[in-house]
Amino acid sequence: MTLHTPVRIGLWMIVTAAAFGAMVGTVRYLSQEMDVFVISFWRNVFAALALVPWIMEAGAGALRTRRIGRFTVRSAIFVASTISLYMAVAMLPLAEATALSFTSPLFATMLAVWLLKEHVTAARWAAVAVGFIGVLVILRPGIAAFDPVSLIVLFSAATFAGVIVTGKQLADTESPELIVFYLSALAVPLSLPPALWAWQWPTMTQWGWLVLLGILAAINMYGVSRALRIGDASQTTPFDFIRLPCSALVGYLAFSEKPDVWTWIGAAVILGSSVFIARRETVAEEEEEAEGAPQKNVRMADTTS
Repeated sequence: MTLHTPVRIGLWMIVTAAAFGAMVGTVRYLSQEMDVFVISFWRNVFAALALVPWIMEAGAGALRTRRIGRFTVRSAIFVASTISLYMAVAMLPLAEATALSFTSPLFATMLAVWLLKEHVTAARWAAVAVGFIGVLVILRPGIAAFDPVSLIVLFSAATFAGVIVTGKQLADTESPELIVFYLSALAVPLSLPPALWAWQWPTMTQWGWLVLLGILAAINMYGVSRALRIGDASQTTPFDFIRLPCSALVGYLAFSEKPDVWTWIGAAVILGSSVFIARRETVAEEEEEAEGAPQKNVRMADTTS
């Protein structure tokens, strides 16, 4: 029996969401005794090792590129995004950190205007504004509930938006597999210096958790990649909300966290605006295709991991 496209996309996004929830839970657990700089470094090591089978099959020639500088800049931004996310996960409730990470598409829209010279309609700008209203619902600035650490998540989301936009630039000439490989491989040496600043060798138990973290990151990347091969961003974005209950469940079972209602409301507002933006982008691409304009391959395997 052949499953309908929305069902197939939903199943892969469920896999991604479950991997993300387990991943942030693993980071929270490890951060109790290990610095997040070190955690990030080993995450990159094991995520890169997960791509070795592709290299062996494709051959060394598949790694050739003339845009290694752009790849390096992109990986540096990714390292900053990952470390800041892990710092926030170590200090914030997992559901709140996950909810705020939904703002990446909003930041990506603003960066696309600057870096890609994309035309953004008034409707999309309105969606961005609504999304940040959702952020204010979660943060509730000016009252006792506000935690300044939440701003670290927003920094992570903003820098990850840079990963998304630079990925679109590279997609003009590079294959998705190569883009994913260099993102992880170059992140290893780039994340080593901050890790050395707080270096500690993992214990036997921590080695096991770090390997699990790398596997979960690879599953997260692979799940999104498969979903985007089946459908476009406008179809996958609504399912991204599944990450929130998965993270909330891990937080509740492992750390006795109970997210408040404002986190859910704010996350719904942010996600709603992101879905609108994704659908508008799809409509714009379809109109360009109908007019015979060249298309960019934007089905990237980018995630917030």
